[in-house]
Amino acid sequence: MAALRSYRSDDLEAILALFYDTIHSVNLRDYSPAEADAWAPKNPDRARWEHNLSSQDTLVAEQDGQIVGFANWDRADHFDCLYVHKDFQGQGIASLLAGEIEHRARLVTPAIHVEASITAKPFFEKRGYLVKRAQLVERFGQKLKNFIMEKNF
Repeated sequence: MAALRSYRSDDLEAILALFYDTIHSVNLRDYSPAEADAWAPKNPDRARWEHNLSSQDTLVAEQDGQIVGFANWDRADHFDCLYVHKDFQGQGIASLLAGEIEHRARLVTPAIHVEASITAKPFFEKRGYLVKRAQLVERFGQKLKNFIMEKNF
């Protein structure tokens, strides 16, 4: 079973690898290879990632010493990231991470919102999030469809 802990700067490379591998495997059922490359480029902006992960409330799911997922939120009302290692899908890790983020958010806001991918939309719907609208987000010349979703507490 995965255990949750706070993000540490030495987690960055493992998280970047997890993010890249997940987008380029799991999300390929809903996005083209070109869209996956734009969403998760081979050489990400490490400084930007480090800043985002360390400045937000970032949780890491670890199992047997391996990072198997991560999630973060801005400590206000925005659920930023939720990713689970491609080899650990369907084991409750996303639910564990989302449950803890929602628990923390419930203490400070009446609702939380997320920009969910096509792939993640059913997961968030099962958790009670409602679609507010679909949108196209441009990344490196690719237009990626996602959904602004909200959950009221």
